[in-house]
Amino acid sequence: MLHHEAKLIIKFHSKTKDTALIWQKICKTYDGSISTSMNGDAILGWLTSSRLDDGRWSRPQGEYVTFYADKIDNFNEMCPDSRINDMQGVRMLQNLIANVPNLANVLILYCQTKTSAGLSDKITLRQFVALLAQQAQVHDNGRICTGRNYRQKAATHELDY
Repeated sequence: MLHHEAKLIIKFHSKTKDTALIWQKICKTYDGSISTSMNGDAILGWLTSSRLDDGRWSRPQGEYVTFYADKIDNFNEMCPDSRINDMQGVRMLQNLIANVPNLANVLILYCQTKTSAGLSDKITLRQFVALLAQQAQVHDNGRICTGRNYRQKAATHELDY
């Protein structure tokens, strides 16, 4: 949001100092702004065009999975009227990892296991990301270099989930 718009809203309510009303008006202005809409479109464009197997992602697989989930959260926050629900997020993420051998079957195995146990096979985006992060960690750990010249660091997905 542009600084002058926020400043104008605050000046208008300077006598009452009603922070709840100020916050409500700032949020309404922000949600309706063109920059928010354009940023939401850019995030949605990345969400639908990015793939883990296209060779453009050079960091660990687990970071891709958590980064993708964070982008969905950012989009949902920026564009609440166009919200991506859990099932849509799961399907989108599944399509993006479909050609990655160690991640492609995670959802299928989860659904088969739940169905064979007689339980509902519904899964939330958070649950799916956690399952993928566990599987990706196995792959990522196999790629860690060791020796005296290398430093180990905790992966982002290990801290988030």
